[in-house]
Amino acid sequence: MNVIDRNVIGLEQEFVVEALASVIQPEWVTEALVKTDRMSERRRRLPAPFVLWFVVLLGLHRRVSYENLLEKLHGSWWTQDNWKPEECPCSSAVTKARDRLGVEPVRELFKRSSEVWLEQTSGLIFHGRRVYAIDGTTLKTPDSPKNRREFGKPKGGRGVSGYPQLRMVALMDVGTHIFSDLRIGPFSVGEMTLTRELIESNGPGDLVLMDRNFLAYDLLWDLHEGQGADFVVRVKRGVQPRCVRVLGEGDRIVEIDIPRYFRRRRPDMPRTWRLREITYRPEGGKETIRLFVTIFDESVPAEELADLYHERWEEEGAFDELKTHLCSCTQVNRPVVFRSMTPKRVEQELYGLLIAHNAVRMIMWAASCLVPICCLRLSYTAAIERIRETTRDMMQLRAIYLPQRYEKMLEAIGRSKVPKRPGRHNPRCVKMKMSRYPLKRPSNEKVSA
Repeated sequence: MNVIDRNVIGLEQEFVVEALASVIQPEWVTEALVKTDRMSERRRRLPAPFVLWFVVLLGLHRRVSYENLLEKLHGSWWTQDNWKPEECPCSSAVTKARDRLGVEPVRELFKRSSEVWLEQTSGLIFHGRRVYAIDGTTLKTPDSPKNRREFGKPKGGRGVSGYPQLRMVALMDVGTHIFSDLRIGPFSVGEMTLTRELIESNGPGDLVLMDRNFLAYDLLWDLHEGQGADFVVRVKRGVQPRCVRVLGEGDRIVEIDIPRYFRRRRPDMPRTWRLREITYRPEGGKETIRLFVTIFDESVPAEELADLYHERWEEEGAFDELKTHLCSCTQVNRPVVFRSMTPKRVEQELYGLLIAHNAVRMIMWAASCLVPICCLRLSYTAAIERIRETTRDMMQLRAIYLPQRYEKMLEAIGRSKVPKRPGRHNPRCVKMKMSRYPLKRPSNEKVSA
């Protein structure tokens, strides 16, 4: 990857984050703005290309306020030419600029960048198939009236949640932790509804890993027969298929009956469906796991498919990277992922976060090629810090020193390796007991909301 030279391509006239420009091509930013008709028509202190980059930087510096992030950018080559010292934009100007930009350019930049990055990387290949994972999560938003109306608050045994929550289902490349596509909705919208739209992004040559929550016959039929992708999904306890042929120990071809209510809605689905079922118990585990697989080739051992299924947890790790490390949501007094008080800004901020996460992962992949080592063995937390440091440094350096500073960043990321942790156990429990204090509610929120 080559570092962008601002003097060669005339970037002194257009804002660019040089530390990220090796993976986020500046022309992608321009194309996203032109395609969505958001390019600035007149000269502004906050033109559209700057604002789009700024939204990505908001994801990279999640806990930095507008004012402090603008201060980090102050002194760069672009700001010296475009801002007077006494005319630094204020936070309200940034908010208005974000509203002018909207969601569409950021979404377009996310789609373009993820497509190219997946082409540039090899990912995890299993018997000729690229491995993806699908899973869902919820993200807390600031408690504003508009966010409450749009996303809604979940209810539990202790009453209504303190924060509105957005639901997201994402498709992730297992080998690189790059999110390739996603669907979002209010908390009341189920994961299956969003996933039925998300599988449109899969195609022949893909192998998708899913938890038992995604065992819906119409969804799996569309994924395999409609999109041409294979899948490995965990089987729910109550599902009892008929054995057709035994392939080996814990490995057989089975036949399942498609429930009548599915066939009423989907006349194209058959009465029965043949799948491969693999049954095993992990070493040291107390629960027997069953999997449905669409790979019937007996040259693909059941043991390998069983081991592959546990790669599904890589997406759980990616969600942890996004929420815990990139957004610093580990502390009790920092529960929300977003800073935005309106739904459109929340969605815009989400795509900025995902672009920032994918860019960090792409730079880690570049660093891993120099070591060489698997990119998942490098420290994500260390990479974030090195990229944040380099971002400000490269904005203030002369063009001749940019490649040297970028290589120094890659070398530092390559040195930050994480140890292998075989047999890691993650019980479903909490470290801190829930508070006994009464719930605090906004004055304009009804108790029954």
